Amino acid sequence: MSFAAAKAKWLLRLIVFGRRIGFAIRFLGRPIRVHPSSSVSLRSVVRVCGGGTITIGRNCQIHPLSMLLTYGGDIHIGDNCSVNPFTIIYGMGGTVIGDGVRIAAHTVIVPENHNAPTDQLPLYKAGTTKKGIRIEDNVWIGAGVRILDGVQIGRNTIIGAGSVVSKSLPANVTAVGVPAKAIKLRESEGTHARP
Repeated sequence: MSFAAAKAKWLLRLIVFGRRIGFAIRFLGRPIRVHPSSSVSLRSVVRVCGGGTITIGRNCQIHPLSMLLTYGGDIHIGDNCSVNPFTIIYGMGGTVIGDGVRIAAHTVIVPENHNAPTDQLPLYKAGTTKKGIRIEDNVWIGAGVRILDGVQIGRNTIIGAGSVVSKSLPANVTAVGVPAKAIKLRESEGTHARP
């Protein structure tokens, strides 16, 4: 092994060790687990509020000014994901994000919904439902998307900017609009798309 290769390997180990120490200090005593190969900006908000846990997998990037807030639920982010600025991910009913997911700026993921009010029961007393949100592997979520409670998004799905996802989406589709609807079915390896 050359000197340059040995030096690079040593520096990489030093960086990983430094991140482990940094995450341990930043999240000391809180149920937040971040893999040392991931990057969590000091200007992001990663907070457990009212219980719950946050888990961030390998090689993820949590960019400045993004927010991960549990509010009593769990947030699990898989490997090789990115959460861009001004994105808010809540955990109330549980949010599970698979591997290789790209979340563009200004996206909001809310796994909770208010129950409808009546004349006898105003909105603030009507309570909430918490079904949770599951986003499978290799999903690309465009800027300004809103994902609402009870939604499951299939593998390899693309969601266009500004869409509101209020119902589950199958795998291998491109979806856009308010509410989001699948407009294109893409071929996956070993399968053929049918219109």
